[in-house]
Amino acid sequence: MIEGSTRVARAVIAELVKAGVSTFVLCPGSRSAPLAYALGDAADAGIITLHIETDERVAGFIALGSGVAGKPAAVVTTSGSAVANLHPAVEEANYAGVPLIVLAADRPNESRGVRASQTADHRAVLEGSVRFVAEIPADAPHVRGQVIRAVRKAQSAEPGPVLINVAFREPLLPGSTWDEVRADCLPDRPAPGRYPVVVSGPSIRANPMFTGEVQLLERVPNLARVPILAEPTGALRTHPNAVNAHPYLLRTPLRDRIDSVIVLGHPTLTREVTRLLADPSVTVFAVDEGAGYTDAAGTAHVADLDDVNGLLAHAEAEWLQSWLEASSVADAAIDHEIGVELSFPTIARALTASPVPTQIAASSIIREVNLYGGSPAGARFANRGLAGIDGTMSTAIGTSIALGEPVRVVVGDLAFIHDLGALVRGVGQIIPGLDVVVIDDHGGSLFATLEYGLGPEIAYDRAFRTEKELDVEAAARAVGVEYVAPATLVEFTEALGRVSGVRIVHVDLGRNAMADERATRSDLGDKIVRALEP
Repeated sequence: MIEGSTRVARAVIAELVKAGVSTFVLCPGSRSAPLAYALGDAADAGIITLHIETDERVAGFIALGSGVAGKPAAVVTTSGSAVANLHPAVEEANYAGVPLIVLAADRPNESRGVRASQTADHRAVLEGSVRFVAEIPADAPHVRGQVIRAVRKAQSAEPGPVLINVAFREPLLPGSTWDEVRADCLPDRPAPGRYPVVVSGPSIRANPMFTGEVQLLERVPNLARVPILAEPTGALRTHPNAVNAHPYLLRTPLRDRIDSVIVLGHPTLTREVTRLLADPSVTVFAVDEGAGYTDAAGTAHVADLDDVNGLLAHAEAEWLQSWLEASSVADAAIDHEIGVELSFPTIARALTASPVPTQIAASSIIREVNLYGGSPAGARFANRGLAGIDGTMSTAIGTSIALGEPVRVVVGDLAFIHDLGALVRGVGQIIPGLDVVVIDDHGGSLFATLEYGLGPEIAYDRAFRTEKELDVEAAARAVGVEYVAPATLVEFTEALGRVSGVRIVHVDLGRNAMADERATRSDLGDKIVRALEP
């Protein structure tokens, strides 16, 4: 088995060829030796056109000329000052909108900042002039995602230069020729699956592809054939095939039958989905929605929306029914197990039933809505680009202004404190309405469900729970808004029935110890999964 720098170099070249790049301009150098040998083998096999130049400035403009002629080329350099000599050609490509791929060999990360020989920051040299930078670390297990993303950026609606920076460790000399070069460079054409699922995350709603479910259904009618695993703010959460409690369903034998996944939008909420998308036995197709596509594992096949209908065409008829039946069982189990007390699961179900447009913070609550909520009665929004808690109430104010109607925002106590200044109104400034629901679990109890919940409780409370001392009612008085503190689920549901002005609905769930919090959530999940057993 080929390992180390030789494996990475061959993989990068193979992915570039699969993506349609067949012209390479190579400059000599030591650190780029793995690329040079791989390119030589590919040229000998007749797969690529290889041109050699000793001057990187000349090489850059030769690659530019190929791009101008409609055939994007890659210019390959070694580390150090070599990349800087490409700058004039890169700048021309930048301002002329010409696709140009810079493939730079680099030293490993630990060589930077220690005055290692021929080590420069390639990213700093070119970042202001390129559309995208792909950093491929030494001995990277996967390169497909980064390479494909770079090529697509170079040839996007705003074409231009990109940088693929690949770190190599010694040994740099391959132990053999690349005998499988022709087979390795064949384009990937994975077959559509018989047991596909669609994973739906938040999408850029301004993009015409995702302006709404109706248009999506018109363009992809075969969505009606498959189960949909949709996050609360996913474009397809209201689709009839959106299964409830899908993270729990992914813990059943249904998960083992999945052979392909089509990813729409930016799913980030559950580790079950993350593991599914990283499973090498599952073929993943990530739909490029203009601003990018979700492929954290770096192994997905990139698709356009118009490809999706064909990818779903071979789904077995009974496949969808199996998921819908399991979803129904999970829904009944949730209703049976969560009870009628105020808790994250009961609050999540009540929020789902409300038709008020709702912004959900990146706190425990959005995960609870994902697990226990049904089809939302109204629009749901969340800041899931980076999934931070900051600015949640401010974002909701912007949504309210844009929609011209009251908006509900649901936050944990830490997210509330983080953006409390948003509720301090400017004199004479009016917004259509903001209903702030504060789910107060006395700090970041979400961390109890992660690996930190298995560590020492003292460290958990200090560094992760970070409970604050704040009188929420006094805060409401300070900013001059109404304060409501429902003590029962009935009172909470009644409070959701009206939205006017600006109001704080404070739900105090009390303080649970780390181990108790973890056990409560885990036990409930286990009960629902057991209910799904045959």
